[in-house]
Amino acid sequence: MYRRLAREDDLERLLEQVCDAMMELTDAERGVVVVRAGDTRLELAREFAEHDQRGPNFSRSIIEKVLDTGLPLLSVDASEDERFGESKSISHLNLRSVVAVPLRFRGDLLGAAYVDHRLRRGAFAESDLALMEDFAELAGLAVAQAHALREARLRAETLAKEQSELSSLLDMRDAEVQGLRETIRAQRDDRSAYRGMVGASPAMQKLYRLVDRLADSVVPVVIYGESGTGKELVARALHDAGPRAEAPFVAENCGAIPETLLESVFFGHAKGAFTGANAARAGLFEAADGGTIFLDEIGEMSMAMQTKLLRVLQEGEVRRVGETKTRKVDVRVVAASNRDLQALVEAGGFRRDLFYRINVVRLELPPLRDRREDVLALVDHFLARYGADGLELSASARRQLLRYAWPGNVRELENEVQRWVALVEDKVRPDDLASSIRDADGVVDDPDDLRIKPRVEAMERALIARALERSSGNQTHAAELLGLSRYGLQKKLKRFEEEAST
Repeated sequence: MYRRLAREDDLERLLEQVCDAMMELTDAERGVVVVRAGDTRLELAREFAEHDQRGPNFSRSIIEKVLDTGLPLLSVDASEDERFGESKSISHLNLRSVVAVPLRFRGDLLGAAYVDHRLRRGAFAESDLALMEDFAELAGLAVAQAHALREARLRAETLAKEQSELSSLLDMRDAEVQGLRETIRAQRDDRSAYRGMVGASPAMQKLYRLVDRLADSVVPVVIYGESGTGKELVARALHDAGPRAEAPFVAENCGAIPETLLESVFFGHAKGAFTGANAARAGLFEAADGGTIFLDEIGEMSMAMQTKLLRVLQEGEVRRVGETKTRKVDVRVVAASNRDLQALVEAGGFRRDLFYRINVVRLELPPLRDRREDVLALVDHFLARYGADGLELSASARRQLLRYAWPGNVRELENEVQRWVALVEDKVRPDDLASSIRDADGVVDDPDDLRIKPRVEAMERALIARALERSSGNQTHAAELLGLSRYGLQKKLKRFEEEAST
């Protein structure tokens, strides 16, 4: 019987086998098995006469008593048994002989097994009860096994369904992420302004990507570039794009402070530390605590001051002038220089250990002459900033702006735009430009000059400038407007730059 039970792994069919086996062992008229399966309850009843499921034609009170007490029960005449005096189902069903036993597995009550006989009084004896208890142990083991298999199947089905849903969700998310990456990449490739920096040239696009990558980092950065290229603007972009954006951003030009005051400005001073120190004052490093400090023209700092700065960077603490107490500071240092610090180190003008401390990442800012395709976008930016975006530029003025080498870089261009805003009423013409710009390359827009080559070159420059303006600096789009390949356009721009630099 147990081998027959063990071969059945479906719980409902197993209960049928258990009922048949109990009735066969005890020669019972009817058998019932009740099994608790989690929050559900499975019931199966078999009748000898019809041998099929007959529903609830059995004494539930006897089953519940076994489930409640966990004890076996034998009655030779249930209708006269005092233990069931209040049970209406027993008298209604005319029950005589009843045996009910618990089904257990490893001490846990799984359910109950029940057999009865309605006609014969004393149909079951103590030996039948013992036989039923022995059988219940085997049946409990088989039921536990079938129940475990059923739970495993349900979990496997649930897991497979969840895995399928998760796989679909991941595929959707991957597609979304890829789409977002493509969108962001396209935006970065096409953007002409980023955190106050303006330009769509390849050099500026590269700079934007570097700022994105360095913003969340705490590594020291040194920004190299000529005067007027916007080193402080890049430092502020690094600060604003990172986790310290809500903290202070403090900028100072190391070359603009007298050497005697530099230490006090950076680190603060105590009251009475020197003549005029009427009150204690915090320095710039304390003011920038939690944020970023930008040290412009760090190459102008004296060797003695470099030594003190190195200690602050190594120890993360400052000491005010006139005090012995140190104060902890958490500051990200971004330095800038228009001189090659490596060359200064070799010449003995800059501490080597300080150089290696601050020069972890080097950012090179291109001069404006190397990205002339950004000139007109910068002009529009400054006109909008100063409330004169309705001011127009003549084509000849645009050509002159693109021809000029801009030794003062973006700062010089901004000053030029400010001058237009103050002096020009409606349209900027060549005569409105500064003389240095107007006479760039010695070429004057003379209508009586009939030479073909200068005129053709001037037209080429004007068309290229107009195409770059219309495409917001996107060289691929500008080349399509001009009927050129991107390489052909870049070749012409390079030739114009070489002519301007000679």
